[in-house]
Amino acid sequence: MFKSLILPVLSLLMVLVVVAIWLSQRVAVVDQVQRQQQQLQAELTVLNQKITQTTQDEQWIAQYLVEYRRLQRTGFVGNDQRLAWNQILIEESAKLGLKDASFDIEPQKPHQPDAMVGTLTLMDTAVQFSASVPHEGVFAQLLDDLRKREPGIFTVRECALSHVAGLQPLQVQCEFVWHTLEPGAAV
Repeated sequence: MFKSLILPVLSLLMVLVVVAIWLSQRVAVVDQVQRQQQQLQAELTVLNQKITQTTQDEQWIAQYLVEYRRLQRTGFVGNDQRLAWNQILIEESAKLGLKDASFDIEPQKPHQPDAMVGTLTLMDTAVQFSASVPHEGVFAQLLDDLRKREPGIFTVRECALSHVAGLQPLQVQCEFVWHTLEPGAAV
């Protein structure tokens, strides 16, 4: 009687062994697929972040490119325009009839404290200016006219008006600075 059961039991055991091997391989394959899925999901997350960042960068560029190009045209972004500044000072002084107008455009220096905008460095070029003016309004007009001219942006660092009591003209001693944002300027 047991002899008749040995063959079916052995067959059943073989089937169970085959099923166990198949199941273990199936579990291994499922684990491998899950790991690949997790890896792909992580890569997809990184790609989505890059797409989001690129979209934000494109919006930022679109928002600021027009203003950046305007600043390039005005001479604020780019190399200093010493020759143009020299010509502007001569023209504006002559237009206002300033007597004995003289100026010295000093070497360019990095702005203090250091100021960087991305790869652009804020640079300063100081100008020492002196002239004889009939009254304060003429000098104020000169500063206003200089602000309206391109290239660049300038600020007045300090000015002094002096005169001998009751005598004209006034003597003006002034220092102002032309500012530029320059790519790759050494700080």
